[in-house]
Amino acid sequence: MNERLQELLDAVQRTASQVSDTAADAAYGVGKRAGELLSVAKLNIQIMDLKGEVGAALREVGEMIYATHTGTPTESEVLLAKLQEIDALRAQIGQLEQEIARLQGGAVCPFCGAPAQKGDVFCRECGGKL
Repeated sequence: MNERLQELLDAVQRTASQVSDTAADAAYGVGKRAGELLSVAKLNIQIMDLKGEVGAALREVGEMIYATHTGTPTESEVLLAKLQEIDALRAQIGQLEQEIARLQGGAVCPFCGAPAQKGDVFCRECGGKL
């Protein structure tokens, strides 16, 4: 009888160990996914900030062009610098969007790096085949 009881206790111990390992693996997976979601949220905030900067820069470009129309021409170098600033901001946005797509396991265009949505056959940005 003692031998049978010992076998039963060993079986319970093995089962408890397996349950513990499974629970630890699940907790790790949940923690990792929560970290990814937090990273995506932070990246989305950065994208919104950059889009705000792009909007402000575009308004400045519009004011420069309107000033030229009304007789106060803007130096072409100043206008060019502002346009290059906008290009750089948009490039940063593109990089952040690629990072979000990578974190979410989504498809990314092999040509321009734009994130693709489920079911897309062609890139929505450059038209390349996905």
